[in-house]
Amino acid sequence: MTRSLPLAAVLGLMLTLAGHHPASSADRPAAADQPNYVHTVIFYLKKDAPRGADKALIDDAFTLLARIPTVKGIRAGLPAEKATPDVAVKDYQVGLLVLFDDYEGLKTYLDHPDHVKFVEKHLKHVDKVLVYDFVQARK
Repeated sequence: MTRSLPLAAVLGLMLTLAGHHPASSADRPAAADQPNYVHTVIFYLKKDAPRGADKALIDDAFTLLARIPTVKGIRAGLPAEKATPDVAVKDYQVGLLVLFDDYEGLKTYLDHPDHVKFVEKHLKHVDKVLVYDFVQARK
């Protein structure tokens, strides 16, 4: 079953994972040297996934994925316990946000042996993945 997420929920999740608060970051332009290609992945694990599969996925995001040369920043975690009332979606198990300078950086990442290893290791426990890529509008 595919679930469509409200735009406000998706944006709120991405900002939460990035460690930004809309009120403070919206008023402040990003530094010119900040990466502006954002790759967001929402993981829904299978009901029979082994205990700790979510933690293993997060740990490997920081060990395997973060060392890929084109990765400029990474955030990974569980749904926030305190979230935007009435709009925050919390039915997933792991959120991942990866920053790149550009689309070419994402392409390199997707083909990199560490990303391939990550996918091979964790895909067997994943029921569904939602991917949102966007380019930061302001620099």
